[in-house]
Amino acid sequence: MQDDVSQPTGGLLWQETDSRFFIELGRVVTPGREEIERAILELLPASSHEDFFAVELGCGAGWLSDAVLRVFPQARVLALDPSEEMRREAARLLAPYGERVELRHFLLEDDAWLRDLAAGPAPRCVYSSLVVHHLDGPGKQALYRRLHDLLEPGGALLIADVVEPASERERAYQAGRWDAAVRERSLAFTGNLRAWEFFESDHWNLWRYPDPDFDKPSTLAEHVRWLEDAGYEGVGVFWAQAGHAVYGGFRRSA
Repeated sequence: MQDDVSQPTGGLLWQETDSRFFIELGRVVTPGREEIERAILELLPASSHEDFFAVELGCGAGWLSDAVLRVFPQARVLALDPSEEMRREAARLLAPYGERVELRHFLLEDDAWLRDLAAGPAPRCVYSSLVVHHLDGPGKQALYRRLHDLLEPGGALLIADVVEPASERERAYQAGRWDAAVRERSLAFTGNLRAWEFFESDHWNLWRYPDPDFDKPSTLAEHVRWLEDAGYEGVGVFWAQAGHAVYGGFRRSA
């Protein structure tokens, strides 16, 4: 982390200063990011040298697609993100993979990217980190249905995201766990608590400082039900910590 890192700007819409914050501090403020990466890689339904197509929703600085492209050397990835700065950073990180990766602008709530996906090759996997919670409940349900029908038979939808606590007691617990995780990761990755101080001063712990106009997390029980209703098999919660989880399911094999 650079000592002159800027704080993200508040408000209802994602701004490029928020992008810069996540580029520099994303691994600090995301609990268990290493476990998230491991879960996506191990659950992705492909052998290590298989040729397949995958899509990332909200690639950010590209860390997760970098892992997929590194571990699956024949894979091709379409990485989508609304932020120009994030796409520039991802382009730098993913440049060594050449034509195996394509970066595009998208808006999660806009159907245009889904129509584009439907016109191209079926993805073996659609994965994302910290994106889907910006949709409301009906929006998530519609997204799960649309993506199910776009996946290859046997393909997977794998999502890492914040999930709504099921009770106020759990909310307080998860808020404390998130604070503790960021403090630990701030010391581990930067050697000081400045990242933690940025996290706290700008109210990024949404279990303490909710912003319902911007963040619309749903409970794990709701996600599981919506995925099952959309036709996914093997629906599960594969990892969870501090109000963050990896969950998903698989399209039935042909």
